Formats: sequence, structure tokens, C-alpha cells
Amino acid sequence: MSVICSLKNLSLSFGDKIIFDNASFQIDHGDKIGLIGLNGVGKSSLFKVLNGEVGADSTSQFIFDKASSKQGSELEYTVFLVEQNFTMPKNKCSAREYLFEYYPELKKLNEEYKKTIESEDLTKQEKVLTEMERVDFWSYQNAYESYLKSFDLEDPSRDVSDLSGGEQKKILLSLGLVSKANLILWDEPTNHLDIESIKKLEEELLAVGKSLVIISHDRHLLSKVCNKIVHIHDSKITEFRGSYADYLEFLSVKEEQRLQSLAKLKNTLKRETEWMRQGVKARGTRSKKRVEGFEDLSKKVSNLKAAAKKEIELNINASGRKTKKLAAFNDMSFSYGDKSMFNNINLELHKGEKIGVLGPNGAGKTTLMKLLSGELSPTSGEVFLADGLVINYFDQKREELQQDKTPYELLGAGEDFVQFSDGRSLHVSAYFENFLFNKDQLKRPLSSFSGGELNRLQLAINLKNESDVWIFDEPTNDLDIESIEILESKLETFKGTVLLISHDRSFLENVTNKVWLVKDKGIEEFNSGYSQVQAYLDALEIEKSYIEDAQNSGSDTVKIEKSSTDSKVRKLTNKEKEAIKKLPSEIEALENDIMEMEEKISTVDYASLDASASEALNQLVEAKDNAETTLLEKYELLEELQNLQ
Repeated sequence: MSVICSLKNLSLSFGDKIIFDNASFQIDHGDKIGLIGLNGVGKSSLFKVLNGEVGADSTSQFIFDKASSKQGSELEYTVFLVEQNFTMPKNKCSAREYLFEYYPELKKLNEEYKKTIESEDLTKQEKVLTEMERVDFWSYQNAYESYLKSFDLEDPSRDVSDLSGGEQKKILLSLGLVSKANLILWDEPTNHLDIESIKKLEEELLAVGKSLVIISHDRHLLSKVCNKIVHIHDSKITEFRGSYADYLEFLSVKEEQRLQSLAKLKNTLKRETEWMRQGVKARGTRSKKRVEGFEDLSKKVSNLKAAAKKEIELNINASGRKTKKLAAFNDMSFSYGDKSMFNNINLELHKGEKIGVLGPNGAGKTTLMKLLSGELSPTSGEVFLADGLVINYFDQKREELQQDKTPYELLGAGEDFVQFSDGRSLHVSAYFENFLFNKDQLKRPLSSFSGGELNRLQLAINLKNESDVWIFDEPTNDLDIESIEILESKLETFKGTVLLISHDRSFLENVTNKVWLVKDKGIEEFNSGYSQVQAYLDALEIEKSYIEDAQNSGSDTVKIEKSSTDSKVRKLTNKEKEAIKKLPSEIEALENDIMEMEEKISTVDYASLDASASEALNQLVEAKDNAETTLLEKYELLEELQNLQ
């Protein structure tokens, strides 16, 4: 496999803060890499290094290798960064024209082409067209607009300033997918996207034949798309060949080994401590080597303890309210001017419900939350709230965080202790460190914090408060995976009510016990969690695709009817009769094969996986998945044929 680039002995510092210390990292052609690590450890810095925005320290060796094609010809190292945030152009610009913001050469040719049409200078027009062909102008434009359409951005003539955050994100995704660079860097590509769009993105990333590095908190996407995980920790870069799901299993095994090692070390340390505490006479001649061993042992135990995962202490406080019905929409309708958002909504919110609020971008999810929290008033009907109901709204925009303030000022209101509504108090430094910060960050201005650190700080500020209802609007945006997992574990045990707008499928699946689906100016209610509703959402997507296909083919009406031949009772053919005889033994053989593969997978030592062993494991998992698909097909065929007997 050819190497796209390699970083050797990479060191990088900003002032006193060491980002990388003699780290190494390699990207091979075809790698789909998930880049993970706590916020602030250097993920964005690594992107800047790869993109040429930041140079490594002079003491380090920084090497970009040229990728080689199958024919052996060299390809220039080229990279394209799909930024997390949309950059608004200086001048008026349509979604179609936004492509040219990233390709100045194409922009210049487009302007020249327009001038030749206006001037009717055919000679110059032919010259410009030749140049446009040379740089693949039409290929870029057609592919870009095709991607926009696939992400349901149907009108590329709309001004980008009029688009929602989700629609602007789709423009960035289309730019990344159309790029011809051999390395594409994706910075949180799923932020602000609805689940349908994320699925389409996954399909495109799986199909693309380029090397990718993805910073994402979406564990589902990392598991499905990535074949390599790169973890930044303690100024080092660790590479793991396999999906994110494989990496989690590896970490689980590694953590178990660490705990076993720690237990053994503690026992040994206890014996050695007792030996050290004896008087010199009792010990006889004191062994210098044994004393040094004791000191090394103590240090090793301390290092292992430090390596253990630190948890955020998210004390999400419920109020203890006994009222079951907390809020209700009674014949509620709402409009923004002439734009109707909701019509005659009747819905109740009860204590203990953990509701996933789903729906496409622009359907009104955030509007619904603002109606519930009192930020907006209904156009007609009523929003009922129980007496004294306390609702806390976690807004993804972080508008409450003043950039010139410090965490010390915001968390303790200038005092040394954080005061909780239930009477408890905790030193502001200890509370701050519980959210995975270092105490030396306590008095730094917020302007020096990363997006993920600000999100974590906002959690710390908000979760001090007592609440009957917590509304979380995209809480996982910019939050690192470790923090997301801790937040979801706390929400699972929270005794109050939670409303959760999120595109993070793993997060929704682990937290919710109910779903509100916002669509067509109404709300469809499901008394089950996200995983149970997923099948229905998939069916809606299939139905939508079917209707679109039928409309594109010119059908006036959309119906699914059984053909006349299907309604007639028919007899089995000789081939089908033979299949009925063979299918049970084929099914049994497949079941045995799957069982054997599962046993092999269960015995894999993830701690000792090298590149070839990891590849063999991936092939085994893929073979098992294919066997299970074939088994399901044979079950269905057998059932179908038996029904015809």
C-alpha cells in the first residue's frame, strides 16, 4: 500500500503548552482514519500541520511522502480541508457560486466566460472554453451540484446567507466530496445535519476512493466508515488498524489488563511497603536494588492510576417534584409571519420521560423547544406549564459565554466555592477539574478555549442548577467522545425529564425512552426509544424515495398494487420443490459456519493485533456479516416456498 504522507519525530508547542512531543503518524493511500482524543489535545493542530497552515518546530523532522499510483507514477501531495464552520463570503453569493470561493481559478474562468457571452467574442469564448475543459471546470461544477441535490438542497440559486446552518453544512460536504485532492480532512462533518443526511454522507465516504481523516464525535459514523483509528493522548499519536468499534473492544481488553496489572502491583507494593517500614536491623543488610525497585514500583502504580479514565462529575439535579404532568400543548399552532410551523398540536410531557426530538432540518425542532421553554408564544392555542415548573435549556450556540470572562468568574460568580441548590458546595477548582480541565486553565479568558472546551464549560455552568426538565439542543456538537459517553451515562440515571435534539444516533439510542418526530407541521409520538423507532424512520425514507421515483417517471398517482399474477394461486416448480428439500441443510450449515466465526472472533487478542492480523479480523467480521445476510435470505425463501405448498 502506497504512503500518502508520514510525520516523523513531530514536535509542536504553543508557548508553554506542548501539543506533540516526538510523535509519529502515517497515512496510507485508501486509509479512512478516525481522529479522536479529548478537546484541546491537538486534533485541530494536527489538521493545520497536514494542511500546511502550521509548521512543526525546527527541532523535528516533518516529511510528506509522495503517493504512488498503481502504475508507479508519482502523485503530488494534495490536501483539502472540510472546515467545521461555514465561512460567509464577503459578497452576495449563491450556493452554486460558493464552489468558486474555494477554487479561484474556476471563478476567474467563469467570470471570463460570462464576459465573452456578453461581448459575443467567439474567438475569445473558444479560448476560454478550451481552458475550462483543461482544468475540468464542468466536471467540478456538475459533480458539486449533483452532491447538493443528493443532500436535498434542490435550489442552488439561493443566496448562502439565507440558508440554515444544516443547509450550509451540506455545501461544505459537497465541496469535500467533489475535491480531487488525494487527502481530505473532515472536521466534525455531522454537526448540524439531520440523521438522513448523515446516512447519505456515510454512504459517500464509504464509496470515495480517497484517503480521509475525520474528526468526529459521531461514534456510529466512525464505526461504519473508518478502517483506522488515530488517538492523540499525552502529546503522542497512537495508531490502531480497525474500526472504532474494534478500537473500543481493544480498549476494553486493555483496560481489563490494566486493572489486573494494577491489582498485582498493589499486592506487591503492600509487601514491599511493609518490608521498607521494618527497622534497619529487622531488615538485615538493606538491598540497594530492592529499595530502588520499591521506588520504581510506587511510581509505576501512580502512572497506572493516572492512566485510568477520569470521569466528569455531572451532578444533574432533579427537583424532586411529584407532579406527573409537567407540560402540554393544547391545540397549539405557531407561525413565523406567513410561514406556518405547527398546526393544532396536542401533546403532553410527563415526569421521567427522556424524549428524542427528531426530524429533518428546518422542520421546527428548535422552535418547538422554544415554545415549551417560553421563549416563543403560540400563534393560537395554549402551552400549559405546571406551577413552578423549572426548565433549563442547553443551547448549542453558547451565547451566554462571554469571551473576556474566565471559568473562575463564571463557575463560582467570583467566589472560591460553587454553591448548589441542594446546599452542597465544592471548591471551584475541584468542580472545574471534574469536567476534564486542568486547574491552570481556571483563570484563562474564554477566548483561549477551543469549541469543545467551551461546550464542556457550558455543561459545567448549566448542570449546577436544579431542574424539572432539561432541554438539550445538539449537546454533542464539539464535545469529545469521552465527555459524550459520560454525559449519556448521567442522563440515563437522571430522574427528571429530558428533551434531546440530536443527530448522534448512538447518544439517542442510549438515552431515550420516547420519540417525538417533527414532520409536516405536526408531531408523531412514539412510546419507545430511538432504536425501536429507527425501523419506522427507515420505512419513511424508503417511501419518500419511492414517491420521488414515481414522480420523476411521470406518474400522476402513487400506488403499490399486487400484480394480477401475484393474486393467483400457483404451484411450485420442480426447481422450487428441489430447493425446499435442500434449504434446511444449507441453513444448518450456514448457522454452524456463523457459530464457528463468532467463536474465532471471541478469542482474538486485540492487544497484540498488528496490521495483518487486524486485516484478517476485518475479513472474518465481513465474512460473518455476509453469511448472516445469506442466512436471512434463505430463511425468507424457505418461508415463501412453504407458503406456496
